[in-house]
Amino acid sequence: DLTSVSWIIPIKRDDGSQFLYCDSHSWVGTKYGLLEKEKRDHFNYTQGEKDGECSITKSEAGVINYDDVLNFMIDLVKKNDLTVQAVCYDPWSFDYLINDFERLNWQLVETRQGRRTLSIPTRTFREELFKGNIKHPDNKLLAYAVNNAIITYDRNQNMLIDKAKSQNKIDPLAALMNAYSHYA
Repeated sequence: DLTSVSWIIPIKRDDGSQFLYCDSHSWVGTKYGLLEKEKRDHFNYTQGEKDGECSITKSEAGVINYDDVLNFMIDLVKKNDLTVQAVCYDPWSFDYLINDFERLNWQLVETRQGRRTLSIPTRTFREELFKGNIKHPDNKLLAYAVNNAIITYDRNQNMLIDKAKSQNKIDPLAALMNAYSHYA
C-alpha cells in the first residue's frame, strides 16, 4: 500500500568537501479508500501528492502501478542528468520490475532488510546526518517515515530501523537506507 524510491546525490561544496543530498518519492495504494488510509496512517497523502512527495494510484483496484515507479526513476535520471551508480532494492515484490531495470543496464544491488546488511550503514548515516554531511528537502512524507521509525539493537549492539507500531509507514526511510547501504 506504499512503495517508495529514495535517492542520494553527492554534491561538492565550494571548499571541495562534499555532502549527500537525499530525497524520496512514494506511491500510495488506495485499495480500501484514500480517506480511510489517510485516517489510519495519520498522513495527508492528498497534500503530499500536491507537494510532489507522492503519487496516489489512479487504478480502480487501488493497487500501485509499478510501471509508474519505473517511469518516475527514468524521468528523474533524465531530467537531472544523473549517472546511476546502483539501484538498491529490497527483493520483496521487486519481481515486477527486475526485467525492466535489467534492460536499462543500471547496476542492480539486492539489499536484504536486516542487521547484517543495514546496521553499519544505519549507524554511519546517523553520524553523517548529525555532522551536517547529509542534506534533505522539507519532504513531509520522508519526515513522517523518520518519525514512525525506531532503532532497535541486538545483543551485539547492531542497529536496525524498525516501526514503532506495525501499522506505521517507514517505506521512504527504508528505501533511503537501502540506497545508503551501497553508498557507505
